[in-house]
Amino acid sequence: MRKMRKESKKGFTLVELIVVLVILAVLAAMLVPALTGYIKRAREEKEYQTAATVYSAAQAVITDMYGRDKITGVTSLTKNTTVGSGSAAHNYGSDVLNLAGVDTNAVTSFTFKFDTTHYIITGGSVVINDSTYTLTINNGVPSWTAAKAS
Repeated sequence: MRKMRKESKKGFTLVELIVVLVILAVLAAMLVPALTGYIKRAREEKEYQTAATVYSAAQAVITDMYGRDKITGVTSLTKNTTVGSGSAAHNYGSDVLNLAGVDTNAVTSFTFKFDTTHYIITGGSVVINDSTYTLTINNGVPSWTAAKAS
C-alpha cells in the first residue's frame, strides 16, 4: 500500500501579502516627501541658472551696444529696451533673451543697471515664472537672492 503524501501548497498566505503591502506603503510614504523636495530644489536651481545666463547675455549685449556706439542715453537694459526709432529701431532686450537661449515665456522680465562709464552691470533683477532673482555685485563678484511672489 502506498502512503499518500501531503501535497505542499505553493504561494503566499494572505497575511504575508498584507505585511509586504504595509512595508511598501511605509516606504512610499517616506519617499514621496523627499522626492518632492528634490524636484523643488531642481526647479529653483534651473531658474537660478537661467537668471545667471540672462545676466551674462545682458553684459554681452551692453558691451556690443557700446562697441556699436548705440548706448548713448541708455542707463539700464530691460526686456523692452529699444534704441532708435522707426525702421532703425532695435530691441536690445530681445537680443538678451535670444543670446541667452532661454525660454522667453518663462522669463517674465529683467532689468539691469550698468555703469555708464565702464559699461559693466552694477545690479538688477530677473523675474522667472513667479520668482524674482535680485542681482547684487560686490567688488566685482555677482551674487543672487531669490524671492517668491506672494
